[in-house]
Amino acid sequence: MIAAPKAAPGECSPAVAALAGAREIIDQALNVEVPPGADESAAEEVAALWAQLDQIRYQALARMARLYARGAVARYSGYSTLDKWLVHHGKLPTAQAKDLARLAQNVHEETLPATVEAVEKGTVALGEAVVIAKVTDKAVQTRDAQHFPEEQEYRGGFESALVAAKQERPALSVNQLQAVARQVAHRLGPHRLDRDHEAAHAARGLSLHETFQGSYQLQAWGGSGDALVVRAAIDTFTTSPGEDDTRTRAQREHDALIAALRFATTHTGCTNVPAPLAQIRIVVPVQTYLNAQGQEVPALDENGRVIPAGVVHELAADSEVVRMLTAPPTGQVLDVSHSRRLASARQRTAAFHGHTTCAHPGGCEVPVAFCQADHVTSFSRGGRTVVANLQPLCGPHNRAKYQRELRTHQQQGRGRDHPPDRVAVPPPRE
Repeated sequence: MIAAPKAAPGECSPAVAALAGAREIIDQALNVEVPPGADESAAEEVAALWAQLDQIRYQALARMARLYARGAVARYSGYSTLDKWLVHHGKLPTAQAKDLARLAQNVHEETLPATVEAVEKGTVALGEAVVIAKVTDKAVQTRDAQHFPEEQEYRGGFESALVAAKQERPALSVNQLQAVARQVAHRLGPHRLDRDHEAAHAARGLSLHETFQGSYQLQAWGGSGDALVVRAAIDTFTTSPGEDDTRTRAQREHDALIAALRFATTHTGCTNVPAPLAQIRIVVPVQTYLNAQGQEVPALDENGRVIPAGVVHELAADSEVVRMLTAPPTGQVLDVSHSRRLASARQRTAAFHGHTTCAHPGGCEVPVAFCQADHVTSFSRGGRTVVANLQPLCGPHNRAKYQRELRTHQQQGRGRDHPPDRVAVPPPRE
């Protein structure tokens, strides 16, 4: 008599036996030749099967988290953490095992209730739940503790927003979900975006490298506001593809950038452009525009992306400001009117009279022809667009003046309300 081979512990459990039986059925179903015209339904079957496997993996992962919390598995297996156990038994890469273990820990500690509910309903897949757990933990760790002192409250709001976005748009991919997470973090804490933008702007740079093969490579990096300007310039000079145009989109945008640079070098001072200018539309609440302390309503571009308040002020220096009055409960626009910020040509001529270079008090040799019409008392703080309140400032000194005023305003706002700062008018430079 031949003895039956000894089964490994767990292989005779009802769950494993049921899964083994299901595998035989699945093997038979998947090995059948798909008839012509049935590809779509066959693909949907595979997708549904994949979702069921995700549910099994999720349930197994949650069970392992509970077992590891009791400590016995770590003692008998020799693996001190769940991610190490997953690497060995699940044959997973270390990074993937760590992400799964993170999710398992959050599920066990009940810190992701909305995600757990969505996974059980099948509206969020296992891979998406892993991303939600990872980005939520990171957002909690990097949050502005001064504005969000309650960690659990912030975690709950952040996680709920991600799950709601996925349920609202089921087609969101994992990469898109990560992009949504960045937007959620910026919407919850616009001050964080201003800080990130300031750091990115401080680290800005450009590298132009000519190769020996007669080509070149251009790389530029900086703040998000600069990206808006670059994109607007490219859109202005990008032409629609014609019937015989074989260029790719990337090639057409490269040609548009070259066209914009050529225009800049050959049409200095020219106000005529070859095509209608692209517009950068930003909606910003007036309190955010005025840098009110504690204001948490962000500025948004037309695609719903959060824009730093500092970028709004920089762009507004050369933009047309449109004031809209809305009804608070519904957001319905009640009235639209213009508030002129840009100086007219006559105002510039009169305000720049007596100046030959930038009016920065410390001295600057940039000619007035290349200067901006700066408001001595900032437009955002009630300064009017009149000759007496205008002076020529070059772009860098104009931005530096704004950053200095913003820091002063924030420091004063921590104590008590102060009237808007006024910057002394520098004497005309001969």
